[in-house]
Amino acid sequence: MYRTKKEMIYQILREEILNGKYKFGEKLVISRMAIRFESSEIPVREAINLLESEKLIEFKPHVGALVSTLSAKDIREIFELRVELEGLATRLAVEALTEENFSELRKILDDSVQAFKDKDYIRFEELNVAFHNKIYSACNNQLLIRTIDDLWSNTKRYPSLFKGNDEHIQASIHEHEDIYRALLRKDGMLSESYMIKHKTRAGREILRLTQQEFYDKLHDRLIPKSSNSI
Repeated sequence: MYRTKKEMIYQILREEILNGKYKFGEKLVISRMAIRFESSEIPVREAINLLESEKLIEFKPHVGALVSTLSAKDIREIFELRVELEGLATRLAVEALTEENFSELRKILDDSVQAFKDKDYIRFEELNVAFHNKIYSACNNQLLIRTIDDLWSNTKRYPSLFKGNDEHIQASIHEHEDIYRALLRKDGMLSESYMIKHKTRAGREILRLTQQEFYDKLHDRLIPKSSNSI
């Protein structure tokens, strides 16, 4: 399928921003982007304007295009939706999940435990996504699935919930088991309740990590690293 230069640049930059390649507040220099994509500056500007409309980029006077920051308010709003929608998707999936689906979920859960034992945080995160996707994909509501996917697209823009966060992982493993057992019982309301509880705690944890990261960076800027001087 043919794509214009603007569309190509837009898609690449959008994917890179959502995958966390750029830090919050990082400047995107249009002239450098034009060199990178072997184009004039016009399609780069047009692509960045599209990203601004999605609030992934913000323009600041005398500064230029910056990768937008996810504030605590942004994260709260995202999780207010995620909690409700992912709970709903779980309830709707109950009757559609097959024996094969349950076998796949069981394997994901077992592999997650092993990944945690191995301290393979990247693998655990991948399995976490697989667990949730396996459930939501059975809800038979494509609009709901797409909306959840859009909300999940911001996941890599904030700190990892799992990297070195053993206490959170242990809680997630127990919560996943509760969700799995409720699904096995075909109890839609209980499954939804467990998922809501699970996502609510995850949202609180992301806010905690985001605030910690902010204050760590502030500390590094304000307090110089120790030197040999006394």
